[in-house]
Amino acid sequence: MKIYLALLFLTICTHAFCQVTTSGSGNYGSVGLPKGDSTFLALKDTAQSHLQTFIDSLNIHGPDTANYRFGVKSDFVEKGTHEHVWSLILSYDKGNFKGIFIDSAFDIKYIKTGDKVSINRAGVEDWSFYNKITGKTMGYYSEMYLEEKRK
Repeated sequence: MKIYLALLFLTICTHAFCQVTTSGSGNYGSVGLPKGDSTFLALKDTAQSHLQTFIDSLNIHGPDTANYRFGVKSDFVEKGTHEHVWSLILSYDKGNFKGIFIDSAFDIKYIKTGDKVSINRAGVEDWSFYNKITGKTMGYYSEMYLEEKRK
């Protein structure tokens, strides 16, 4: 039963946090930003400055996967290519988040949806905490900016 719930949860999280294809166009929902984009870096700083709120909520509500969803965006690198993508977070210990890669990498080939990941606290670029009970999401600092860039 736990495996079934985990797969269901992974499916829901993938839909909530992932890059997606744009219907009918064949274009992907990824956004290319110039290295050092000042707005994105400021949003990353905001996410980092509020990261303890995310960690505290994860420590309290993390085991309740039916009502809470935790994700972080981080940079994955392969042969000099960077991709900033989401992972579902299950726990935090000694400066590292443990979770499952839930995004669709376009250029990075060494990681696939469903792979286990470990992400250092310093590598978090954005985070999101969804409370199903209240219907509210916290964090998600960069998404509005990136959505504007997709247009």
